[in-house]
Amino acid sequence: MLFTIIFMNNTEWLNALMCGLIGFSVGMAELANRYRTFNRIFGDFYSWLYMLINFLASVLTYVLAAENQIKFDSFIDKPLGKVLFCGLSAMAFLRSSFFNLKDAKGNTFQVGPAAILSIFTKVAETQFDQTSSGKDIKEIEPIMKGLNFISASKDLPLLILSSMKVLNAEEQKLLSDEITKLVNDSTITKEVKNITLGLILHKYTGIDLLRIAANQLRVIYSSNNELVLPKLVL
Repeated sequence: MLFTIIFMNNTEWLNALMCGLIGFSVGMAELANRYRTFNRIFGDFYSWLYMLINFLASVLTYVLAAENQIKFDSFIDKPLGKVLFCGLSAMAFLRSSFFNLKDAKGNTFQVGPAAILSIFTKVAETQFDQTSSGKDIKEIEPIMKGLNFISASKDLPLLILSSMKVLNAEEQKLLSDEITKLVNDSTITKEVKNITLGLILHKYTGIDLLRIAANQLRVIYSSNNELVLPKLVL
């Protein structure tokens, strides 16, 4: 395989790079779908590592296809078709298992590229999730601090859902169910409930919209003398 990589011509190098960029995009799309943010994705080392693994996996798939001179039919056998096929199918191939083994306790182990690749992708995503979640808590705590939870748990979601146009019916139901579960949990302090409410809403709103909505509630509550609140969060 190393011999194949070294002696690839310029066109093959370009095709391999294009495959890698497709794999990189697939990794970025996965993170964007789960975390709904681009700022954090491009601002964290571990998210870059996750996308780089996808990049290298796609390049490897193209090199394997070139080394073994795999022939494809019709459009796929053309250069552009081969690039698209290898780039998009790389992760499916490398995450597959050749076969599964079971130990005496009945635990199943994957044998194949997936066994190795899943370790690296899982660690990278876990590290990204940990650092991103820590930043979320630090940013959301001052935004939600001082809000009346009973009022905010009703008013804040309504204000956000009324302003946002991209949330579908399923997402709105999931949001409503999460907040209802939080409201009905009597084992959590109001301070923690406030932060948790912000974390739930943040998954759908992002920091900026959450801050604007919370500050607007402060203005409304202050004018109604419902609660004396701290100054607006900037």
